[in-house]
Amino acid sequence: MQDKVFKTGLVLSGGSARALTHLGVLEEIERHGFPLDIIVGTSMGAIIGALYALYGRTASVLERLRRLVGSDLFLKAVSVAGSDSLQVATDNTINRFIWLFKSGIYCTQSVIQPTMVSESDYLKIMSDLIPDVSMDELKIPFAAVAMDLISGEEIVITRGSLLEAVSASAAIPGILPSVTLHGRRLVDGGWVDNVPVAPAFALGAHFVLAVDASLGTDDLGPPPTSALESLLRSNEISRILLNRYRKTPADILLTPRIGKMHWANFAALEPCTAVGRKTFEENLSLITESIHQHRDDFEKGIFHPHTNDPLHPFTVLP
Repeated sequence: MQDKVFKTGLVLSGGSARALTHLGVLEEIERHGFPLDIIVGTSMGAIIGALYALYGRTASVLERLRRLVGSDLFLKAVSVAGSDSLQVATDNTINRFIWLFKSGIYCTQSVIQPTMVSESDYLKIMSDLIPDVSMDELKIPFAAVAMDLISGEEIVITRGSLLEAVSASAAIPGILPSVTLHGRRLVDGGWVDNVPVAPAFALGAHFVLAVDASLGTDDLGPPPTSALESLLRSNEISRILLNRYRKTPADILLTPRIGKMHWANFAALEPCTAVGRKTFEENLSLITESIHQHRDDFEKGIFHPHTNDPLHPFTVLP
């Protein structure tokens, strides 16, 4: 039986510091009074989406993030994972790991320890940021997307501990420790679905606004000059092309134009938020028109809900 209530969903991508643009989008959604019935996020998008689903106010999310990025422990973790110069470094995964390999940091730490940031440090950082509450207590229904490191499945988490769900979704493989839930070893969902549109529809959304703050192939930098660079670049291209395919079902897709930015430059919170606000405002009339059209179609009974497309497989944890 079709749901009698029209529901709007918001999907927030990963993208490390670039995903701070989501905050500007949320500010405008809040300012214009757009209802949000479902939020689905991956990686940094899961962090921001979870906090907004908990507090229902962008100001509260900003407050917690400002407190986090100024903490000694967070700065230590960022320096371990990418201590190159913010001015010199590029903002994609390829160059991040190439720099670590060339400097000898990754080669050494990958042999003597499972991840570059310790499990205790990661737990402390996430505990300081995400309250350990049940996902049933959230003001807005929320889902975090992670990847099963053993099977490669896309895992959608809608119940249980909010802290555990977000920690799993944000656990960058090799840098941050995986999280075990229901016997599954989970890591950053961006590796399998960086803009998780299909889960939003499957969880009941009739209209989905997606925000993609991740990189495209144009942002990969100069051609590879070594075997390692070729290997990592090919992996990154695969992720980008998969992401391009995964996000196509969105009714409206926003792609904030951030430009070059270091992946760990979380101090750029204010300018990223401004870019998010601008992107939403530039597309406001299109968003408004599309929502009204979808709602009208739904009320006339001519809307056909999206289903779990077999080409977009995922598993919802019990």
